[in-house]
Amino acid sequence: MKYEVDEWVIYKPFPDDENQLLKETNYRAVILSYLPKDPFYDYKIILEVSRKTKKVTEHQLFPDPVSTY
Repeated sequence: MKYEVDEWVIYKPFPDDENQLLKETNYRAVILSYLPKDPFYDYKIILEVSRKTKKVTEHQLFPDPVSTY
């Protein structure tokens, strides 16, 4: 587990896409939970602006440079 619950991260839905616009798309989010028993997803997050929850894989998450704690 790379990220902790309640940690701020950057969520990139398409980090490996060839299209530069999709690759640069990112959202600030908070980790809600770690999903160790889920066969596909690693974390459940909530997006800061839209307040939507999503299940995501670890390779879609990046450290939030704004967080200092």
